[in-house]
Amino acid sequence: MKVLAISDAVAEVLFTERIRDHCAGVRLVLSCGDLPFDYLEYIVTMLNVPLLYVLGNHDHVRHRADGTRQEGPAGGLNVDGRVARIADETQRSIRVAGLEGSMFYGGGAHQYTEGQMVGKALALAPRLLRSRLFSRGPLDVLLTHAAPRGIHDGTDPCHRGFRSFRTLVETFQPRYLLHGHVHPSYGYDVAPRILGKTTIVHVYRYVFLEI
Repeated sequence: MKVLAISDAVAEVLFTERIRDHCAGVRLVLSCGDLPFDYLEYIVTMLNVPLLYVLGNHDHVRHRADGTRQEGPAGGLNVDGRVARIADETQRSIRVAGLEGSMFYGGGAHQYTEGQMVGKALALAPRLLRSRLFSRGPLDVLLTHAAPRGIHDGTDPCHRGFRSFRTLVETFQPRYLLHGHVHPSYGYDVAPRILGKTTIVHVYRYVFLEI
């Protein structure tokens, strides 16, 4: 299945009518967070495919013109703490689980201490186990905003990765972990990495994957 993964910065080509040609064959959009809701809504409307997402540390509740709260993009499914199965028209399917946010660095939406993220990971683990048992195969994608500790991450409080992500990868061995949060301009090595059987892919603006 051809997947469009997006994160952190708007790509002009995806915010115009050229998106249909540029993204021909895409059957699923995965967002790692920190993107405008109207941008995500535009993409899912133009491509007419499912959108699964997690929120980043710069995401926050919006208020519509009528005063109602908007906690995520319309037409998308927030997979924070969940496992979702998406099938295309040929019934090929992939399973995606998610964990939102960044390391705590002073307070704000979607910031977590390592201990808090351990709690979220422990709550997700039984869902991952059930998914593996019933599907008889590994999780396809673990979708996160922050990086795993020691891979693509920084040393400052905001951009330090989570050890609990490494533990989930080592335990459940998803095919991919996709994350954003770290920008290439920071100078970190963000080339794809392998951890056990998992390919860890840093996403900035967009990448295409065959999963």
